[in-house]
Amino acid sequence: MDLPASVAALGEQLRGESEIAPDPALFCDSEVFAAERERIFLRSVLAVDHVSRLSEDGRYFRCDAAPRSIVLARETGGQLHALRNVCLHAGYPICDAEEGFAERLVCPYHGWEYTFDGRLVEPELSARIDPSRLRVASYPVWVRNGLIFVDPSGTTDPAEECTAAVPAWLAGASVVRRSRYTATWNWKFLRHFLLSSPHLFFDGPPDSCLEFGPLSLMMVRPQQAVLLRIAPRFAEQTEFQVVEMATGNGAATAPDAVPEGLRCADKSASWFDRGFADWYWSLVSAP
Repeated sequence: MDLPASVAALGEQLRGESEIAPDPALFCDSEVFAAERERIFLRSVLAVDHVSRLSEDGRYFRCDAAPRSIVLARETGGQLHALRNVCLHAGYPICDAEEGFAERLVCPYHGWEYTFDGRLVEPELSARIDPSRLRVASYPVWVRNGLIFVDPSGTTDPAEECTAAVPAWLAGASVVRRSRYTATWNWKFLRHFLLSSPHLFFDGPPDSCLEFGPLSLMMVRPQQAVLLRIAPRFAEQTEFQVVEMATGNGAATAPDAVPEGLRCADKSASWFDRGFADWYWSLVSAP
């Protein structure tokens, strides 16, 4: 799709020398959101959770990652799979549950069953239809030092540099808290808010902040880490998950400061400067 006028105008501003003045439509327009969905969200690597969530064969969990719902599952032998959460029959989500343990995934709509690698278990159909058409879409999935990554675009090398920076100690860490929130904000506002608010998760500044694509990032301190995964729903509604991890030497989890931080946040767009505009334009204008 063509870029909306408000996005194209940003490109024009970047070619000049004047101060960046973002069009308000960049934060509320449905056409802008549709362009971002196609050009940013579907092309982004995601860090989704800690591998301990799939601690044994038969475990699965649902990851609602914009713009798609994904099921992460571990089959016999510890093989991990990331499946698009859409039944081949009528497009209903195969998995409604947040997480679980099972031998197969069963769509609650009409009971169609799938193996953890996405194959439809239906002998009559299998005999009459090309088997390749009886498998739900899957995405590359890999683990780097305990952190699970998924690539909905299917183009990323698992050895990519952005995932190589995950600290080795994270492989032996435990999840001390997992929380989910909803903000009536555009995802760009929320991303800036999270990046500028480490005090909501630590009692001091993080040693580093690792960015895994535009929709997932991780703040790291010695033996502590907080994974933040952003899931845009609409132009002015964004969900996000917080996964706090620590080793036995890491500090105990503190009271949840996120709800109060969201309530008191400055919602001005003063942070949308040339640096952010360059970053955003490089994503949304890519062919």
